[in-house]
Amino acid sequence: MKLLPILAAGFAYFALGGLWFTPLFGRQWDKAVGFERPPKWRPSTIYYVGPLLGCLVAAFATAYLAQLAQAQSLEDYLRIGFLAGIGYGTPITAVNAIAPNMRHPGLYAAVVGSYHLAGLVLCSAVLHWLS
Repeated sequence: MKLLPILAAGFAYFALGGLWFTPLFGRQWDKAVGFERPPKWRPSTIYYVGPLLGCLVAAFATAYLAQLAQAQSLEDYLRIGFLAGIGYGTPITAVNAIAPNMRHPGLYAAVVGSYHLAGLVLCSAVLHWLS
């Protein structure tokens, strides 16, 4: 496995999160978890570092799955990303959504689960393009 495709895929997944949880679905995520952003609120460093590390680990795991599956075509890679998203990312998110402190578990599962599905498909596409 090559490091550059894994890093690029992880950063692409992370960048998608920046779009997903801010301009695209930020308000829905806030509502789902019951968070009201104070004026001029700035998230701490861990708010960025934690997701970045998670995206990099997911990119590595996805690359490893692609290698095990002997993926070669874009279609092969997209199938792996889709299966990882629909088989792991989405159900784990849905299970986490039923925590007793979650204000709107269905909304949380929809917003975060769809992010992981889209992110893992994107991650797989980047791995294919750069491998």
